[in-house]
Amino acid sequence: MRVYYKKLDANTVRAIENGQLDRNQLQKVSEEVSKYVSDKKKGTIIALVMVIIMSVFMTASTLMNSNLEDPTLLLSMLVPMFLVLILIVAFTGWFFYGRVKSQFNKALQKGYPGSYAEFMI
Repeated sequence: MRVYYKKLDANTVRAIENGQLDRNQLQKVSEEVSKYVSDKKKGTIIALVMVIIMSVFMTASTLMNSNLEDPTLLLSMLVPMFLVLILIVAFTGWFFYGRVKSQFNKALQKGYPGSYAEFMI
């Protein structure tokens, strides 16, 4: 199985690391990366909220339909499963946008240390 993820173009990273871009070009790249990251963050937050809502409803439905006198055993089985789901969604979200963000910030820090605070994402 092969996993594909977005990353910055090697030529763009090299140009940023070597300080070859002028201010306008750097601003444009920063805006593109920032837009990509914010879009993916929104999607990740929506997915996390959906997983939490589904987890709450599934747990409530299971508890209402079970004939257990003590539901702690059932909860002790369901809660870790939902926590794992939340961690998977969070990691997947980071995998989609965190790598691009960190790649841009590392190249920016290397090539433009004086402007790092201004363009950092």
